Amino acid sequence: MKMTTTKLQHSVKGRRKRKLKKTVKIKGIIFLSAIVVLTVLYFPAKKKIYGILHPPSIGTVKVDWYKDLNAVHLKYAERNGIEPFKTNEALKNDVAKLIDDNKLVEIKNNRYYMVRHLTHSHAYLTPNVKDFLDDLGKLFRKKLDEHDKPDYYFQISSLLRTQESQKSLSRNNGNASPNTAHLYGTTFDIPYTTVTKKTLFWKKAELTDGEASKLLSEAIGELRKEGRCVVVTERNERCFHITVTN
Repeated sequence: MKMTTTKLQHSVKGRRKRKLKKTVKIKGIIFLSAIVVLTVLYFPAKKKIYGILHPPSIGTVKVDWYKDLNAVHLKYAERNGIEPFKTNEALKNDVAKLIDDNKLVEIKNNRYYMVRHLTHSHAYLTPNVKDFLDDLGKLFRKKLDEHDKPDYYFQISSLLRTQESQKSLSRNNGNASPNTAHLYGTTFDIPYTTVTKKTLFWKKAELTDGEASKLLSEAIGELRKEGRCVVVTERNERCFHITVTN
């Protein structure tokens, strides 16, 4: 009886081991199959997602060339803008008061435009320039809608500068004038080679769309004709340098 019980126990243990081995084998096969499937799907999916996040260029960029001289920009900037700051530290210390006094406003991303990463300027402008930017954004979006284009954002690459940041820029850019309208909070730059659009997961991607850039330059030109701004199209920096006049 004792021998029979022992044999029965060994038999049960043997079945359990075989069952466990079979389960492990099945799980291993499932795991390897999943790895193979994921590997097969990964590279096409990665390529597709990359294409969504980095849209290809569309057409060549041909924009309107505006030639309002620096002296004209300075005339309006000095008349309508703030007193230039000598240093970045001085701006940092006084900007809150200027905002409270409604002499400067902070410029942030909104439904019409995006502020690029800034290296030699600060995201502040006078309130009337903020109004101008919003009006330009609305006009640009209207033109995009009329031409069945996506809801692109235009970009702002430079805003208020201090004398310190302007000197730093001049050392790296021979075209940067030491006396610039950027010092007064009335002036900003809009790159014309790229625009921004929302893509997958609400991320934003820069892309070249020649027709959209042309529509943007037309919108700027219309506001210029209304006497609301002066503009120079800068070849080297590939941007519209805009000073608001009122």
